[in-house]
Amino acid sequence: MFFEFNQNNSGGGFDFDAERGITHHVIVEADDAAHANYRAERIGLYFDGDGDCACCGYRWSEQWAADKGDEVPSIYGEAVQDYDFRYRWMGADRPEAYVHFADGRVQGYGFGPKVLK
Repeated sequence: MFFEFNQNNSGGGFDFDAERGITHHVIVEADDAAHANYRAERIGLYFDGDGDCACCGYRWSEQWAADKGDEVPSIYGEAVQDYDFRYRWMGADRPEAYVHFADGRVQGYGFGPKVLK
């Protein structure tokens, strides 16, 4: 299953790290919500709010145990390859979403698919 982590622009900006596959939307393939949270933390997401803006809220939120994920990589329930990335929060040359597959592949979306690994 695939679990989406949608980044809050805490402090007025988004974190981006192409090498680690971190952008506005990070989608992780995992067995369940707890496994997705574990994999997300290994990628570089964090859930403790350390350093985030107190008024804007935490940058990343964990998956809830009841979250079942999606059968395909999705954003707000829509398949990532069909999602309309009309807002380019990350800029024209950066992907708006990275999908982290269980086999280790990382693929960017939102500017045209690009395989990173």
